[in-house]
Amino acid sequence: MDKIIIKSAKFSCNIGVTEKERSKRQEIMVDAELFFDAKKAARTDNIEYSINYSEVHAVIKKTAEGRQYNLIESMAGSIAEEILNNFSAGSVLVRVKKPNALAARNVKYAAVEIRRNKNF
Repeated sequence: MDKIIIKSAKFSCNIGVTEKERSKRQEIMVDAELFFDAKKAARTDNIEYSINYSEVHAVIKKTAEGRQYNLIESMAGSIAEEILNNFSAGSVLVRVKKPNALAARNVKYAAVEIRRNKNF
């Protein structure tokens, strides 16, 4: 299976378990891997047969920044659902990283990774 990869896209979001944490925007990073059949796109050199990663980024941005989330799990699930609803990917892997979650403990980031398949 072929894939399109978006790596470490940065967004400013209201996310966190406590109200205080959600009261200010925080940086998160999103990785997305969209699994699909790219044979026809490769053969024809035509974007019509591929997935436009600029459009994928726009959907991720709208989903991540469009509402408040308590958990990065919820954000990752929403992003995966929107990608599967809007693009021809058969499955998607989404990783949401929260760089400042454990910064005081010298942790580079906390993250969640989910994989979802399109329901046929």
